[in-house]
Amino acid sequence: MKHTTIDCYGANANQLDDMKLVNQLLNEIVYKMELDPICPPHIIPYYYGKVKEDLGISAYVLLKCGHLTIHTFPIRECYFVDLFAAEDFNEDKLVEFFYEKLPFNKEKSIINTKNRIKGQFEMQNYDTTCDFGPHLMVEIKANKVATMDSFFDFLENTAYNINMDPIIRPVVLKSTIDNPEFLSGIIIIAQSHISLHYSYQSGLIYGDIFSCAPFDYKIVEDVFKELGEINSYVLVPRGTKHIYKVKSSVQFDDLAANTKWQRIIKKN
Repeated sequence: MKHTTIDCYGANANQLDDMKLVNQLLNEIVYKMELDPICPPHIIPYYYGKVKEDLGISAYVLLKCGHLTIHTFPIRECYFVDLFAAEDFNEDKLVEFFYEKLPFNKEKSIINTKNRIKGQFEMQNYDTTCDFGPHLMVEIKANKVATMDSFFDFLENTAYNINMDPIIRPVVLKSTIDNPEFLSGIIIIAQSHISLHYSYQSGLIYGDIFSCAPFDYKIVEDVFKELGEINSYVLVPRGTKHIYKVKSSVQFDDLAANTKWQRIIKKN
């Protein structure tokens, strides 16, 4: 299981605000990397947050056991890419594709590849004053067979339990209609995401929480323990030495917190 993250700085703001381009790039990279998608790209605009620098586009493709995501920040002139896949892939090819199609400054950017290794417990230092956000990666030995309902409920409840701001409701898919090998789910939170991938054969769950804001790691660890025994637990800071260390004081109408569907979920 391989996970490559790219924190790209010095990108073109107009390109980062182009939903058609983002959709095209995700379709193209899936084809060129010979990945195995189980859905087309989903593009989610985020233009109603409180902090104007955080506005942009989130997009994802669920893979057979993994995901490809991109979160763009036009005002910050940066974007974040994640590719997690069960099969090996060429991370250099991934980096060069985005460098060519959505150019960024390599000297200011951060490229990181992790393999999910049983027994690996690594907590890299996360500095709230200069890092963009933490990314938690876990492998779990499931205590029972995962279902679409259990994944949906876990993703939705976790987003609220750790005080995240979901901008869609969870999406959960089997890798195939008949005799699926994997079950995958994702929820997009304000310009980041929470994901789960489950192997029916091995009984392993691969979970990720990428956040643009700090969260209580102890709470999250306890939440993941509800799914089973944690085999590995890795925390990686994203966007180290982030160009915008202090968020803007400019406020926008908080439509995200007042949409009807979110009020219903929180009430119930």
